[in-house]
Amino acid sequence: MIKKICYFLIVVFVLVIFLLPLIIKIQIECKSQFGECPDEVNAKLQTLNSSNLFSATNKASNYLKKDFLVSDFSTQFKLPNIMVVNIITKKPYFAIKDVSTGKFELVDQKGVILALTDSSTLPIVVSSESLKKVGENVSSDDLFALNLIAGVNEMYQVGYGTITNDALVVDMPVGVRVIFPLGSEDSEVLLGALRLIYTKVTTNYLGVYTQIDMRYKNPVLR
Repeated sequence: MIKKICYFLIVVFVLVIFLLPLIIKIQIECKSQFGECPDEVNAKLQTLNSSNLFSATNKASNYLKKDFLVSDFSTQFKLPNIMVVNIITKKPYFAIKDVSTGKFELVDQKGVILALTDSSTLPIVVSSESLKKVGENVSSDDLFALNLIAGVNEMYQVGYGTITNDALVVDMPVGVRVIFPLGSEDSEVLLGALRLIYTKVTTNYLGVYTQIDMRYKNPVLR
């Protein structure tokens, strides 16, 4: 008799384990490393509310694997009916400001636009090009300019430049304007050359030269 009861309980337990994911209607909570999930991601996940656990887990996984904003994710079930989705979002490193609208494209290191915002504290390049959509890539020249301004910001805490006539123009705090070519050389080479020239200008010729033009093989001082 005891064996039969034990067998029955085991069968019930197994059935519960297998059927529970098909019965429970879940509610989704989405969290990221920054707190709340991006609206674009959360909107997709919220469509799965009231689905069963099995279906919601599979569909959430499919969504997140294809979402360019998400670099990694995990799911966790909490009683009675909560499925917590933890995601790691890609991080923007630069911003492009659209001169006509004043809005900013937040861009990752590969040049993918992760978001559009009204402000940014990231290194900024001002461009006259029209805003692109989230998920699109910036142009190679824009990405080159972004890497340049990020380097200038790291060295001199100047994180603002403007693309003008196929060049990046950066105004330094001592009244010296730097003009970079776009895409013609390695950005690290240009930044290394700037460090040497800028140090010499600000040490020995401060007030004599107001412009460092890096567009030539031998940079021109004016």
